[in-house]
Amino acid sequence: MTDILTNDEISLLRSLEKKSRTITGNFTHKRYDRLETKGYIKRLSQLPSMQDILYEITDAGKAALRAVGGAAE
Repeated sequence: MTDILTNDEISLLRSLEKKSRTITGNFTHKRYDRLETKGYIKRLSQLPSMQDILYEITDAGKAALRAVGGAAE
């Protein structure tokens, strides 16, 4: 059973399916916490000096998108 995703989470997964995303800023990215905890996305790198974090969708994230009918081709 797939967790119920919010519209915001679905939107984030869709954007990550198209392209990995780098987040810049010296703050926590709460929007990504649950998706990362559930294994739908993963953090690929973090550069401490610049506070850049690269996120990528996982196979579980792609499956969750398909389950809600939100997968891009």
